[in-house]
Amino acid sequence: MPARVVICGGGVIGAAIAYELARRGTPPVIVESDGVASGASGAAAGILTPPPPGTEADALDALRRLGFDGHARLADSLPVESGIDYGYQHTPRLVLATTPLEERALRETAAALAAAGHDARWLPAHEVRALTGWVDRGASGGVQVEPSAQVDPYRYTLALVTAAERRGATVRSGRVEGLVRDGGRVTGVRVSGAVLPADAAVIAMGPWSADAARWLGLPVPVEPLKGQIVKVRPPHALPAFSFGHGGNYAITKERGLVYLGTTEERVGFDRSTTPEAREAILAWGLGFASVLERAELVEQTACLRPLSADGMPIMGAVPGVGGAFLATGHGRQGILMSPATGRALADLVLDGRTDCLDLAPFDPARFLRGGR
Repeated sequence: MPARVVICGGGVIGAAIAYELARRGTPPVIVESDGVASGASGAAAGILTPPPPGTEADALDALRRLGFDGHARLADSLPVESGIDYGYQHTPRLVLATTPLEERALRETAAALAAAGHDARWLPAHEVRALTGWVDRGASGGVQVEPSAQVDPYRYTLALVTAAERRGATVRSGRVEGLVRDGGRVTGVRVSGAVLPADAAVIAMGPWSADAARWLGLPVPVEPLKGQIVKVRPPHALPAFSFGHGGNYAITKERGLVYLGTTEERVGFDRSTTPEAREAILAWGLGFASVLERAELVEQTACLRPLSADGMPIMGAVPGVGGAFLATGHGRQGILMSPATGRALADLVLDGRTDCLDLAPFDPARFLRGGR
């Protein structure tokens, strides 16, 4: 069992792994070049969308479900452990249809869920409006599905780090520049020109994890996927609800805000916001809710999510480099998947295996085997 573990990256994935390691008696050092949750982890919407029921056989949905359930458990203890209330709550959720094809598909989904014993049915447009109180146009109807949960992503990440620190973890500022090895095993991490001793190192630097490919002798095909969010304040507080259509979402948040998003832009490491994205996101929201016509534009943000080449997270031990691990590529759902990733990677670092999740589909070595 390694005594000295270094987590490279202070985003939500690194924070979750650090928390689980510290909880099990091995408090790590977290190395972050900017600040805790300074990237996507602090600028995301913090929506925790559960996968559809009955999809547990799918590896990605199994990870999502484990993450969703893990958040519910953490919400009972993490605010007390850290002293930080990060706003965990459930929010009713609708999936909307705007075309006959979408309506047909959602009606079939509702019927299948109902047949499996779940509370789901197709709601025509007038029932959608009555249920939500503010989704009043643009949709032919929708299906109310399992509620989503939500957190403030910055405060959630900070809570993980704070709870880990209270168990002995430390946060160090610096830029990770490589690994030091002896006999094929990690002995240290190069941080801003100095060597930090380590028996194990976890690379969890979001889209910047691609830099580790040259240290590890392994492809790490992960790139930034920019997502922009628009935050608005309607003229009055809206009933708590969220709805989605075509990969976009609207969700009521704290302080009377509504978050609208999001884009998926492959533009490298450009984190700037754009008027084109703002107008497109607002137009989408206005297409479903007339109350947003009178909403105040509060803020527009952009963040870079780590997208892997095959859309699956990259999690596991690095082949040929003892004590080196990767945890990146979670795309748009890093907040959702963080409790499961933290638990699985902590198990792997400390015990060499985990029983909570089948990590084979996420193995970093797949890019060597598949040539992708």
